[in-house]
Order: sequence, then structure tokens, then C-alpha cells
Amino acid sequence: MPEEARWRRDARLPFQEIQGQAVVVVPAKREVHELDETATFLWTALARERSVADLVGALCEEFEVDAAAAEKDVREFVASLEEKGLVLRA
Repeated sequence: MPEEARWRRDARLPFQEIQGQAVVVVPAKREVHELDETATFLWTALARERSVADLVGALCEEFEVDAAAAEKDVREFVASLEEKGLVLRA
């Protein structure tokens, strides 16, 4: 994933936050995706266009996490969301 790439969540997908965890619905595929607290934080951040660097910075600010570990996790998370059709390249 090139660092300059930017993503945003697909605004057409309904989601609800329940006890700090997002539940995202993909009606066309009849899928439901449950996100943990950290993933929900990133999902919320993806309401606007964000790069991996933007997401890593926000994650490190919010949680006590090593930047290198955060970058690896963010890249994997965004790739997973993209593969599932939950985010769009901006």
C-alpha cells in the first residue's frame, strides 16, 4: 500500500456503535462485521479521507502503542477493510 494512498469508509454502509464496538452491515452481501475497540476507533477516523500515516498518528495519540507496531496493524486493517469492500480509496 503506498503511503500517499488515502481511504475513507464507504458512507453507504450502515453501522452502529454498541458498547464501544462498531457493527458494520453490508446489505448487498448480507454481511455483518463486528469491530473491536481499536478497529472502531480507526473506523470512526475513516469518516474523513485518511492516509496510513494519519491513522497511525491518531492511533498512537489515543492508545499507548509503538508507532512501528501501529503502522503494521493499520496497514493490515485497511487492507482487510478494502478487501471486504468497507473502505474506498479516496
